[in-house]
Amino acid sequence: MPVFIADYVLNNYGTGAVMAVPAHDERDFIFAKKYNLPIKQVVAPIFVDKVNPPKEGAENTVRHGVIVMVKHWSEDKYLIDYSPKFNWKCLFTGGIDENEDPLVAATREMREETGYQNVKEIHYIPLEHIDKFNAPHKGVNRVAHQKNIFIQLADGETIERTDEEKELHHISWLTKDEMLNTISLPNHLYIFSTELLGGQPIIDEGMLFNSGEFSDMSSADAREKMALWMEEKKIGFKKVNYRLRDWLVSRQRYWGAPIPIIYCTDCGEMPVPEENLPVLLPTDVDFRPTGESPLKYSKTFNDVVCPTCKKPARREADTMDTFVCSSWYYFRFADPKNNKEFASRESIEKWLPVDMYMGGAEHTVLHLMYARFFTKVLKKLGYINFDEPFTKLRHQGMILAEDGRKMSKSLGNVINPNDIVSEYGADTLRLHEMFLGPLEDMKAWNSATIIGPRRFLERVWKLKEKVSSNVEIKDEAIVHKTIQKVGGDIEEFSFNTAISAMMILVNEIEKLEAIPRSAYETLLMLLAPFAPHITEEIWHEIGNKESIHLAKWPIFDASKCVASEVTIAIQVGGKLRDTIILPSDTSEEALKEFALARPAIVKWVDGNTIRKIIYVKGRLINIVVGEGLDS
Repeated sequence: MPVFIADYVLNNYGTGAVMAVPAHDERDFIFAKKYNLPIKQVVAPIFVDKVNPPKEGAENTVRHGVIVMVKHWSEDKYLIDYSPKFNWKCLFTGGIDENEDPLVAATREMREETGYQNVKEIHYIPLEHIDKFNAPHKGVNRVAHQKNIFIQLADGETIERTDEEKELHHISWLTKDEMLNTISLPNHLYIFSTELLGGQPIIDEGMLFNSGEFSDMSSADAREKMALWMEEKKIGFKKVNYRLRDWLVSRQRYWGAPIPIIYCTDCGEMPVPEENLPVLLPTDVDFRPTGESPLKYSKTFNDVVCPTCKKPARREADTMDTFVCSSWYYFRFADPKNNKEFASRESIEKWLPVDMYMGGAEHTVLHLMYARFFTKVLKKLGYINFDEPFTKLRHQGMILAEDGRKMSKSLGNVINPNDIVSEYGADTLRLHEMFLGPLEDMKAWNSATIIGPRRFLERVWKLKEKVSSNVEIKDEAIVHKTIQKVGGDIEEFSFNTAISAMMILVNEIEKLEAIPRSAYETLLMLLAPFAPHITEEIWHEIGNKESIHLAKWPIFDASKCVASEVTIAIQVGGKLRDTIILPSDTSEEALKEFALARPAIVKWVDGNTIRKIIYVKGRLINIVVGEGLDS
């Protein structure tokens, strides 16, 4: 094993020596790249597909596959695959057959899905990973071990792709920058960046490989098993190092909770008697800077005697840091009017721990850490029966200024919400903020697009003119799908997609001559958490007495979501020639018979031999014909 002496090793971290793992440590990676040292990956990062995530209860299957990056033969462009079925913009993927070389599999998949044939260069991208997703056409959850391949084409020679491949894969050439801004799957973007941007270390948890007996274990399990293995071999042991510093709770300032300690010359440090609590801040305070706490010079605050010997004494003049209060305020919220204790056991058991904590990532250190310390101490002392203060944590992304920078008065790019409310209304502001993008993403404010939410609310307002109690909605599927979508998205804090679903519902019911009252009220109830003011006003205008915010949330009925009819596109040779509307339970054979009997189809098929008929369930039929060919 080669040994290097380098100035980036920290002598205060661990033992001061580093067993280099360049594939999985940022500083080791930079060092290895500089000196051209081998970089061997041993942890495969795991990507869980957010577009098509694994389904609870479905069978898990292991699959070995390839993800292929294809480069143009003469230009600095790369091939992208747009899959309309899954709405993915990604690289090309495929499975590896049993005993098949991954490079052969990559070439085969490229030829089938893109039509391009001739390879000039092919190599492994120095990254393997694992994808977890649901394979709906198989009904299973896939754990896909992916090898990543780069292919440089030799020329532009292609063969005609099958109609099925054309339907599934829409291809286009993009530049590097366009690719980085277009790829929609994080794992594919990770691969693309690794190949073209010089690589990056894999510092996340994952699954081990190239690791002997520890291969196929999770990072967490492997660490435990490795520690036991080292202890059994007597070559090492497990040790926990804490990188914590003492917490200084006192501050030399006025605003803060007074520390309830009295100093006596004879008795020493004495706690303030319980009957004299709480200690309140005085009003006779001189705030001129002296380098000491302003409380030190308050006569009313310091005019005190020792609670034991009754001789003159002095109070602690420092106040507690605000982190002390923010470390336990959630307990007080559970029982805010209790004058005997900070919270009763009954209230704590009823309300705590906190179900959801929403805050910026800057609170992760200090505030959240101290809150955990406080909770763990109370648990250890027997005051509470839980160990963590918050069961779930989400970080909201920052809203940047329109110039992409952080809002700052010094930069002159601050958006005043009062100005927006004055011009567009509070509900429009709320919708616009939630519609900007996913909650956790950092996103830039865009004044130009705020008119969209405003017009949406105006459309909702105008719909009340068409509401009738004498009509029923014919297709309840759209209403119940929206109930399901909005309810689920609220639980996942996916507010932007919930708003999109309500916009789709408005588009549909706007087409009706008369809008059923039940459908309109459902829309208002779904919209109420997002736009509480306008929905409350409309709710009363259409005759309701109680507040909409006291109404029962709409109930989702899955049986209402089964469409009674489906529209099937009919293609001949991959080109749309007709559409047909049939009951959704029509069999595949009957669908084919109906399609072949359509006059618009007969003229395109007549005189040709039908080679095959491709049926994509619930979507299309493609009739492949050929002159004089046997079927």
